[in-house]
Amino acid sequence: MTFADATPRWAGAAGAVAGSSASALATATELARDLGLAPVSIADGDRPAYHAAASVASNYLVTLLCAAETLAASGGVTREMLAPLVRQAVENWVADGAGALTGPIVRGDEDTVRRQRAAVAARVPELLELFDGLTAATRVIAPSARDPRGLAAGELPGVAA
Repeated sequence: MTFADATPRWAGAAGAVAGSSASALATATELARDLGLAPVSIADGDRPAYHAAASVASNYLVTLLCAAETLAASGGVTREMLAPLVRQAVENWVADGAGALTGPIVRGDEDTVRRQRAAVAARVPELLELFDGLTAATRVIAPSARDPRGLAAGELPGVAA
């Protein structure tokens, strides 16, 4: 869980638990439950990937949203104006994973993508590398957003596990 202030909100959060013995694991599990967490055991070898995923889902999401805020501000749009879009996109992702993806890449509208890239290059060129990387990643995911069968949980097409 991420905490940007001193008031932790644990509701609905998973708690990764581990222990060097069965007794230690039981204690960690009990502590997680006492805090209102849903305990999940993650093998030691999987912890770096788990933590990286948590960083992407929280810290990097904030970084991405700050980039969007900077670009939006160049046209007079505020963070507060983007907030409903962000909230709905997250709720859609929770409900439908890659199926929540919308926009010009999913539609195959390359003219719009080119215009967007030109706007980023002109207004906030320091974000162009990020835009290009996200565009490429979205192109990998987009076919599954159009595919009514969708993706298995966590699966990215064309990316080896």
